[in-house]
Amino acid sequence: MSAPVAASSATAPPIDVSNLFSVKGLVALITGGGSGIGLMMTQSLASAGAKRIYIAGRRLSVLQSAADKINSSLPQNQGQEPVVVPLECDVTSPSSLSSLVSSISSDPYTGYLNLLVCNAGVGGPQVSVVDKETGQSKSLSEFREQALAVDFDKEWEQTFRVNVGSVWYTSMACLKLLEKGNTLAAQQQQEGQGQGEGQVVWRESASQIVVTSSIAALNKAAPGGWAYGVSKAAATHVGKQLAVLLPRWGIRCNVICPGLFPSEMAAPIVQAAGGSMTGGGVIPLDKKTVPLGRMGDEFDMAGQILYLASRAGAYLNGNVIVVDGGRLTTFPSTGY
Repeated sequence: MSAPVAASSATAPPIDVSNLFSVKGLVALITGGGSGIGLMMTQSLASAGAKRIYIAGRRLSVLQSAADKINSSLPQNQGQEPVVVPLECDVTSPSSLSSLVSSISSDPYTGYLNLLVCNAGVGGPQVSVVDKETGQSKSLSEFREQALAVDFDKEWEQTFRVNVGSVWYTSMACLKLLEKGNTLAAQQQQEGQGQGEGQVVWRESASQIVVTSSIAALNKAAPGGWAYGVSKAAATHVGKQLAVLLPRWGIRCNVICPGLFPSEMAAPIVQAAGGSMTGGGVIPLDKKTVPLGRMGDEFDMAGQILYLASRAGAYLNGNVIVVDGGRLTTFPSTGY
């Protein structure tokens, strides 16, 4: 019996690495896309050729400022349609999400999505088991009293509304937009239209949802707060469930679990570790906090979102990507 014949690499087309990680023509929505990690993602996708990026959040002035700054930095944007478009939205409000979807659906320049990034999040209440003044563990009674003093409705429940509930409801609200992205791509493929012909439509991979979770989802010690850690564990699982549910309709889902990156939520942890987020550039941290000795930066996050969004990551579904400089290895953690 003859051996199986392997596909010949000599007949395969050469790989153009610049196109492999390009997102030319992509249409995306990033919740919380005007600051922190969401802003890093927005900048990365815009620089890599995205056609339009909607950034959504409650602080319209922050979103507008981010959009103006990025749009003005893009040479191809002069006299053309803006790449980054701010949209005001409360991701915990079904009616607000409905208005968001209507705004995108009625946009004559797009009317669809190829990528949804569920990135909005809050830190939640923080009750440390260690006394800040003495550095010693609190007594059981003291910790119990402080834990129960946290308002269940305003703090614990709100953490879950934003970090978990909004992932599900934002995803459900945007499903038809993501389906339309797939439909347009299939039509253009069937018609034999190339990326350079007519209206550019992304067709390098199936529509996708990316959930921004956190290594807190996997950290048993919960340095970022008990409610936050549990809510991010739930958000990660929502991403896993979507990865099983949605492929039947041609939609994928993957999860990113970042460690310490410059953001409002990371600031208290960085300060507690003796670090500082002022001054810009590489932010050094003690190697006991992060084995690689620094915070993550915009290049580290760009690598993750461009990998997932481009042709390079087109075969990914149900993945949980940890990008933390090794921080999780310094804690008792779960598998992922």
